[in-house]
Amino acid sequence: MSLGAIWTQFFPPRNGAPLTDTNLPSQAGKVFIVTGGSSGIGYETSRILYGAGGKVYMLTRSKDNAEEAITRIKAHYAQDGDANVKTGSLHFIQMDVADFESVKNAAQQFLALEGPDGRLDVLFNNAGIGARKNAPQTPQGHEYHFATNSIGHHLLTRLLAPILSRTAKKSPKDTVRVVWAASVLVDMISPRGGIRKEYLQDPFSIKNQNELYASSKTANWFLASEFARRQSEAGAFGTGVVHMAANPGNYITGIWRHVTPLIAYVLRPILRYPIHGAYTYLWTAFSDSVTMDDAVTGRYAICDGRWHPGQRKDLLLALRGEEEGGSGRAREYFEWCEERVKDFLD
Repeated sequence: MSLGAIWTQFFPPRNGAPLTDTNLPSQAGKVFIVTGGSSGIGYETSRILYGAGGKVYMLTRSKDNAEEAITRIKAHYAQDGDANVKTGSLHFIQMDVADFESVKNAAQQFLALEGPDGRLDVLFNNAGIGARKNAPQTPQGHEYHFATNSIGHHLLTRLLAPILSRTAKKSPKDTVRVVWAASVLVDMISPRGGIRKEYLQDPFSIKNQNELYASSKTANWFLASEFARRQSEAGAFGTGVVHMAANPGNYITGIWRHVTPLIAYVLRPILRYPIHGAYTYLWTAFSDSVTMDDAVTGRYAICDGRWHPGQRKDLLLALRGEEEGGSGRAREYFEWCEERVKDFLD
């Protein structure tokens, strides 16, 4: 990995996003889930999908925040005054992604609302937390960064794999997708191999909140690759669904609320507005340049809708099993997640 690979994630080409709210094709008839959809990048993603005619479910913790976001989104298009804009619909489902019982309840509620003939075209696993010193344990006693940024989304994806697969069977090839949120810190500060072996043995043995954050985002890349690799017609992980990790970029969002104030202050001048992060998600979710082959080989998207120019060698090796000459860390992490969510899959 070169310095240029880091630089381009902090300073992407100006006006270089291939897909934006101005040229996204109609999404009428399609169904989307955006976790953390009431604020930041999730809010902008929900807004754009609604404006394109999509049916959007916001899965987020706060009903008040979700209702306020829905009001703002509807007002945005009402004020636009363009009679040609055919908006979709917005729906709130309460979910705390760090609480696996809440995740299960949210998935069940979504499936009930969609019914037996329902669909799910794209799942945006967007919700997350920044580096938080002395973060609390989750309701199930898990380490907070991983549970919030990664394991909770693993569970949600497992629970929704059947409806994603059914939608893929009646949709054009490679158009049903799951987008996993990553970070530039995957490249910059994640440990060798992406996730320490020690963490998998004892999650609370790692104390540095910055490493925990970076590793939890690396974990999402690992999950995207493993879900793509494990799909089969009769499997529990789905079939025909493209899983892709993406670093949406660095933005002014609520993710900074627990980060050390000095770090947030120093980085503030180079942070962008969240809508640009939504553009990254749009490319990852809808571009014809993204295929199942890319997902299986572990390619990785970056802001504002481009392929990563070259990941770290140790992380690429982590995506491959030992029989392929790799370290097998991605496979190990996926199976570790399976063990932690198994009681919530029935």
